[in-house]
Amino acid sequence: ATAACFLLSGCARLLGPTDGVFFVVGTTPGNSSCWLSVTSLSSKATPQERVVSGNFRESFIVAPSDNGHRVVLSCHNKVVAGRTFKYGHDVRAGGELAVSGGAL
Repeated sequence: ATAACFLLSGCARLLGPTDGVFFVVGTTPGNSSCWLSVTSLSSKATPQERVVSGNFRESFIVAPSDNGHRVVLSCHNKVVAGRTFKYGHDVRAGGELAVSGGAL
């Protein structure tokens, strides 16, 4: 039955998304240098981290996770923005996920 599924159009949607690239976009407060990180909530894996400043658009590769992921923007050792999301639901391959920091 599984083999037949692959022959039918649209079957891949039933299996859910595969690993993929998406973009985190936003602005740091006062154009300061900040850390942007993406972490899977269902794994003990090391977060993917980048230094960003001003307007940013950073690519990340993630795998689908039943528990989702968390993106955090930290400036001067203080979390200024963060959100949880599910890849394949809140953002899809090639899509953008917005996160921005407030005033410091």
